Amino acid sequence: MTTTWRRTRISSRFAHRDIAEDFGPVADLDADERAWRREALAAAFTGYRDDRLMGVGGTWREALQDAAATGRIDLAEHDGDLTVAYDNLLHGAIWEFVRTPEGIAILDTCAA
Repeated sequence: MTTTWRRTRISSRFAHRDIAEDFGPVADLDADERAWRREALAAAFTGYRDDRLMGVGGTWREALQDAAATGRIDLAEHDGDLTVAYDNLLHGAIWEFVRTPEGIAILDTCAA
């Protein structure tokens, strides 16, 4: 599974979850509401992919390596050590490590 595929699937999963909470079942929506839902879903997907999803991987190590490779984390701030970075980020208030069927996602909980 490639990182791009994993990032896309995880972004889609989170966006669909958020929109389902906001709009409810699609069958209950009229045509205008469905159009708004589609627009909201596209915006939510883009938001996760571009802003909230910091790193993805099969393990937390892979997710942190992805975050470093994409410039979302500077490992030098954590002495270049993935375990130190994991411990620091896990106990911080900004990032959340989430297990999904596609792997581990690191989410920025402050990004909108």
